[in-house]
Amino acid sequence: MKQTQWQPHIDAFNKSGLSKREYAENHQLIYHQFVYWSQKLNKAASKAFIPVTVTSPTVTTKPKTKSKPVTKPQATMLNPARIIMLSSIYNIRGLPVIC
Repeated sequence: MKQTQWQPHIDAFNKSGLSKREYAENHQLIYHQFVYWSQKLNKAASKAFIPVTVTSPTVTTKPKTKSKPVTKPQATMLNPARIIMLSSIYNIRGLPVIC
């Protein structure tokens, strides 16, 4: 049998819901030939192009809310005793710390 003879069987099988063995037995087909043509023709059909419609994306925007005003960090006064204590902790090299 040629491809033109197998194609109607493959189309009918794909719609039948039967197993390949059941379909081949019901239609007096040689099972291994049926499997070969089923794989070959279904693979060729899967390589076909599928039409696609492209649409522009739908954009939704949130209503603008009032944002909080940006505040600048305030300068703080440093405690000189804390500076000496921290500088002595981080004085790893043993160099004198000048405050």
